[in-house]
Amino acid sequence: MKAISFIFSAIGLLVVNSMYLYWQFFEFEFSSFLRNTIALALFIEVFLLTLLLSIYFKYKPIGKVKWYWLIILSLVGSLLFALPFYYWLNKRNNLNN
Repeated sequence: MKAISFIFSAIGLLVVNSMYLYWQFFEFEFSSFLRNTIALALFIEVFLLTLLLSIYFKYKPIGKVKWYWLIILSLVGSLLFALPFYYWLNKRNNLNN
C-alpha cells in the first residue's frame, strides 16, 4: 500500500500539478475560465470534496497527522497528490511494506 500511495502522490504532484501550473502561468484567462462551465464545475467539485474529506478526517482521524494537513497538501499539489500522501503520513508506521 505504501508504494501505491507514493505512485499516486507522484502522479498528482509531477503530472497533474505540472499541467495545472503550466495552464495557470501561460494560458489562464479569468474571463474565459468563468465562461467555461466544465472548468467551473470541476473546480467547485474538487474544492467541496477537499472540504468534505477534511471535515470527515477532523471527526474520524486516521492517524496522528491532523485533518488540516490535507487542505495544505492539496494547495501544494493536487487532490490526487494530497489524499494518498496524507493517508501515507498517517499510516506509515502501520504499513508492512
